[in-house]
Amino acid sequence: MAVSNGTAGMSSTDAAAYTRAVLDIAIRVTEVLFTNGAGAEDAVAAMQAVTHAYGLRNIEADITHTLISLSWENPATYETISRSRNVKYRTLDYHKLTRATELIGRIIEDPPTVPDARRQVAAIVGGAPAYPRALRRLGWALVGTGAALLLGGGLIVAAASFVATLFIDVITSALQKRRVPVFYQSVVGGAIGPLVAAVVYTLDPRVNPSLVVVATIIMLLAGVTTFGAVHDTLSGFYVTGTARLVEAVLITSGLVAGVLGATLLLARFGIVLQIDGAMAPTISGLPMQLIAAVIIVFGFGFAVQVPLRAFWAVCALGAAAELFYSLLVGTEVGIVFSSAGAALAVGLLAAIVVLVVRVPPLVVVVSALIPLVPGLALFQGLLQVADADINGLMSLLSAAAVAAALAAGAILGQYLVQAVLGPARKLQRRFVGPLMALPIQLGRKKVHEHTDRV
Repeated sequence: MAVSNGTAGMSSTDAAAYTRAVLDIAIRVTEVLFTNGAGAEDAVAAMQAVTHAYGLRNIEADITHTLISLSWENPATYETISRSRNVKYRTLDYHKLTRATELIGRIIEDPPTVPDARRQVAAIVGGAPAYPRALRRLGWALVGTGAALLLGGGLIVAAASFVATLFIDVITSALQKRRVPVFYQSVVGGAIGPLVAAVVYTLDPRVNPSLVVVATIIMLLAGVTTFGAVHDTLSGFYVTGTARLVEAVLITSGLVAGVLGATLLLARFGIVLQIDGAMAPTISGLPMQLIAAVIIVFGFGFAVQVPLRAFWAVCALGAAAELFYSLLVGTEVGIVFSSAGAALAVGLLAAIVVLVVRVPPLVVVVSALIPLVPGLALFQGLLQVADADINGLMSLLSAAAVAAALAAGAILGQYLVQAVLGPARKLQRRFVGPLMALPIQLGRKKVHEHTDRV
């Protein structure tokens, strides 16, 4: 690991300018990680690693849901230089996340000059998307199509789900441009599924239109920040974890309001949506379920701009997740433990896969687990609530438990691997949770700490 000699030999004015530039590099590249789903511990570790590579010690890094702050104290004069940035937007762009991770890796191994590093950060922040908007919208539509097929829908239902999820993406994107709060975006998106389902029922009463609703629920829940909330909470960043959990609850509440409102409206016109017991995954339908899982992950990869070199990996792990889940459900251990077990297996396998495809573990793990999003349990709970059935609350809690189990299981898998084999200690001083969005170097090769004084 190459480390700069920092401000040694500089005048006080030059040293201050150098320090501000390094802090700016660290905080801006960290912002890319954090706004694209990385955990708070990854963000803090990134800031510490970047500043350490440029020779700065006595760094204090902190992060909340909306603010990233970084400060350096001059040990000679006790002067403090600080930088902070407000987190104004959140999205899932795994192309930018991967580029930021690669830049951090280069800085750790052989830091470029400060001006060059600033240019590289600016290129990442202002860079064009990896895939055109039309392809990303097609990706979201494929998520809905695969979700319908996963639950046994035919061609009509799959086509309707494709149209519904495509329409949802167009509408919610337009609302986002107009700065409509995300809650109302979720309400509108949730209401579209039942309305399209009603059209399907009108065209062909023999099909099960509820599958369209479940498909849209899975598509809308795919971007919810449950994974980051659980990661932050387990890592000890309780403020950030709680804030992310509140955000996830807010988005889900909007989805619930939209779906439930549209479902009740349709009931007034005699169109009653129901959950069919055959919709649950079964061993006999495993081949189609695996194909559907691959379609979901493939579409999600385009939607969130997974690097092309990692597509085969996320699709393979998505199929593996569905396989493990179906086998565990067959043992009657319950959907929560089945979800946790499948996620644990994905977390363990991802540790090997990421070394081949050279992307952060977060990209592979989150993408692979999308087919297990609890859309069916959530919709079942909503229908029960609409019928004033108290069991609906239990179904909603079950859906929440599945979401938490998916995140916790995958994080545990990464924790076990990194606790035994790594990651490189130069990335993280304290080892609480696993690193999910930084370059991982498995192996117990000792990393020598540099004791240069600034």
